Amino acid sequence: MKEWLYGRRTVAEHLKSLPETCERLLVAKGARLDEAILIAAEEAGVSVEQVERSKLDSLSAGGNHQGICLRVGGWKYADMEELTAGLFNADGFPAIFVLDSIQDPRNLGAVIRVADGVGAAGVVIAKDRSAALSASVARSAAGALANVKVAQVVNISRTLVELKREGIFVAGTAMEGELVYSAPLTFPLALVLGAEGKGLRPNVASKCDILLSLPMEGGVQSLNVSVAAGVFGYESWRRFKGL
Repeated sequence: MKEWLYGRRTVAEHLKSLPETCERLLVAKGARLDEAILIAAEEAGVSVEQVERSKLDSLSAGGNHQGICLRVGGWKYADMEELTAGLFNADGFPAIFVLDSIQDPRNLGAVIRVADGVGAAGVVIAKDRSAALSASVARSAAGALANVKVAQVVNISRTLVELKREGIFVAGTAMEGELVYSAPLTFPLALVLGAEGKGLRPNVASKCDILLSLPMEGGVQSLNVSVAAGVFGYESWRRFKGL
């Protein structure tokens, strides 16, 4: 699927971080571009074409394109073997995020950004009932997609069983779980987060070694999945570092 990114900062970051997915750069006639963007396009082997501004208005669906649009495609996924190898790498944070039915691409991108922030080994998503890698995900990840391996699997439940066989501790997240701040955690770790508003599916929750929760002291009973990923991710990172 071919998609368009737009806006100078977004385009510049994508050209530098994921040049293999860049295909075509359109610039509004008369627009002045930063030399860094032109250099990045040349290094990525992307042709630069001048077009009428109205064409960019159409491609960006009225968004603030700032006179530039980049066509992207050919998203590549990592193998699960690459992610699990990273879990046993002594130099990194031995954790991955496993996402169950996360369908909002902005949330997927935000979780990828969290994974990059904590130095996690990667993110696992399902082929069905899940957002796939896309321009929207890349925008939300804000450059983190270049640093984080993303694997796509057929069956999340089966993948958790396989991870456990390899000695990886699987921790799900649920309202009825133990408070993460006092719950036992071991590493390598797979943090499993569920769909927006629904949580983990029963067949996924049942495969977890433990279910974790956060204290909810106000009126709301849950957090956005990317916010929850940040809290669970950094608490796990803190435990691993012994801080």
